[in-house]
Amino acid sequence: MSRLILIFFFLFSFSYSNDIYKAFAVAIYDENNHGENIQHSKITQNDYNEICYTKIAIFGKVSNNSKIDINIGTSLGNLENKIPLTNNKNIVIGYEYTFKHYTVDKGYIEVRVDNKLYDSKVYVK
Repeated sequence: MSRLILIFFFLFSFSYSNDIYKAFAVAIYDENNHGENIQHSKITQNDYNEICYTKIAIFGKVSNNSKIDINIGTSLGNLENKIPLTNNKNIVIGYEYTFKHYTVDKGYIEVRVDNKLYDSKVYVK
């Protein structure tokens, strides 16, 4: 019985750890809300020069003092909005962040949380 309780507490603590287990770029769009889903893309279909927006999904627990950096080439994104992502039981499992980028030229979208790279597979033309 004590082993069962020990295993239960171990699994419970593992499932509610403070780690981020997935973070990736979801979408990119311009100032006129013309955009595309980039979850399964290697390169964007449209050109996004100057000002554009990116949506990022982060699953896991993000602390309030975590540093989230989203780059497109040399352009650093500025946080615009944060929306909780919930499962069907209304439990928050992550967040969707919207970032605004100025002076975008071209390059890979890089998603970093606390200087750890999570995603860099999409090239923005």
